[in-house]
Amino acid sequence: MGTLLNNADRAGLKIRDTDKLQFDNDQRLGLVNDILEGVYQKLIFVGSNLVYAEGTIVTVADTGEYTPSFSHNGFVHDGVWVEGNDTYLSQISEANKVIYGTTTSEPEAYYLTEDGKVGFLWVPDDAYTIHIQYWKPITQLTDYDADDLPWGGIFNNYIQRMLVYEMKEILEMDNSRDSAMAQMEINQAMNAVYIRGIRHRRQKSDMFSVEGL
Repeated sequence: MGTLLNNADRAGLKIRDTDKLQFDNDQRLGLVNDILEGVYQKLIFVGSNLVYAEGTIVTVADTGEYTPSFSHNGFVHDGVWVEGNDTYLSQISEANKVIYGTTTSEPEAYYLTEDGKVGFLWVPDDAYTIHIQYWKPITQLTDYDADDLPWGGIFNNYIQRMLVYEMKEILEMDNSRDSAMAQMEINQAMNAVYIRGIRHRRQKSDMFSVEGL
């Protein structure tokens, strides 16, 4: 028995659908997956460590494009660097291959292709270990009885309340109270996310620079 079943059944109880005459398991599962997608986007927006991971690509001389060994939904901003360096590779358009040409050197930029590969420019002239922080794809829940809700239970109460809200919306029932309670639940959950850890972007500013220096 997983936390999906527990929370979805409790949501059913709150709309008096314990016998699942209004919403069966598959329907509840679909609604929960939609709610999870919304939470996932919030976590990406704040840079939560719940949704990013780090992998590496080791380049080969004269080879510009690589298929990562990990699945991803894009790379974290300022999250790609050559091992041993203290600067990040910038993300550019694949069209910049025309500008860089086939010149080889230590990479200073990267691009993503339409088929999920990552390319480096300059084209690597040697074996470099490139570290990549990337957004982990969300895993769809498929087993109503056994699956657990993700992210360590931080969002369980919010997901349950949002499921109540969505089911009442479909049934054209008053869900204004559920909306307010869901907002309180997401606020508490996001506080826990910040405590758990987020990725702070490097701040760039020339506020204190002097022209000519």
